[in-house]
Amino acid sequence: MAFEGNDHLIEIRALVDHVQSESVEFHEVSARRFDSGPVGEGGEISIEVQIRKGSEGFGVRLKATAEVAVAEAVVSVAGKYSVSEGADPSSRSIKQFVNEVAVMTVLPYLREGMATITAKVFGTALYIPIIPRGNIAVELDHEGVAKDVAQA
Repeated sequence: MAFEGNDHLIEIRALVDHVQSESVEFHEVSARRFDSGPVGEGGEISIEVQIRKGSEGFGVRLKATAEVAVAEAVVSVAGKYSVSEGADPSSRSIKQFVNEVAVMTVLPYLREGMATITAKVFGTALYIPIIPRGNIAVELDHEGVAKDVAQA
């Protein structure tokens, strides 16, 4: 079954009927404080996107790293998807599905994990802001190959 098309939303809609979400799992949840002082304002949160393709499906992993003056935290969450028998989506279709659907499915778990662990360790929660669809994505080059970097 072909999923290639000129309109990437057509490709994604065709693929959605053949993809099943299997699980969302935390792979890392950690935080540490370097100093007993206040966490303070500011800091930086970065988000990485990774894609894995296997014989029975594919997965997406989001890894958020928060760095503030006196502490740091890391949360990694992965979503696993199976593809129905007979469907053979292209790498490009999978990457577009990840960018448009999978990232937005996994992101709430990442946000919750970061808020929970930082509240416990830092004494105040750090919240990953609401991020519009498409702002966290693997970048497609002209051949549709992902460069596996987040645009967050």
